[in-house]
Amino acid sequence: MKSLYHVLIAEDDPFIRKVLRQTLKDDFEVITKENGIEAVSWIEEGNPVDIILSDIQMPHMDGKDLIRTLRSSPLFHKLPIIILSTYSDSATRIDFLKLGADDYVVKPFNPIEVKAKILAVLRRAEASNAGSSN
Repeated sequence: MKSLYHVLIAEDDPFIRKVLRQTLKDDFEVITKENGIEAVSWIEEGNPVDIILSDIQMPHMDGKDLIRTLRSSPLFHKLPIIILSTYSDSATRIDFLKLGADDYVVKPFNPIEVKAKILAVLRRAEASNAGSSN
């Protein structure tokens, strides 16, 4: 049996963390952190992470800085990231996709749709890794 994917959620809203944990817990190992600094620290400590769900507006390190930090890292630059945000305007979505987000979900969201998007991004990441020589 294949081990579960590790999903790291960086989100300062406890209700959203709880909803996502409940929705994802049967299919994924779910880790939650309250901001980008906690999320980056978790990753840098060597804990397994297959994909990140990140809010944009968080204290201490927001979603934009989280993406910039990870995309500039030689170790973590390919780690898939899905942004969760109340910003629904096209310009913000485009900015985050250009920064390196793999997908963007507008709040409020259907947690089952988020789960489907996680699986889709992970499939693409696995296909990309299988096709590369690294």
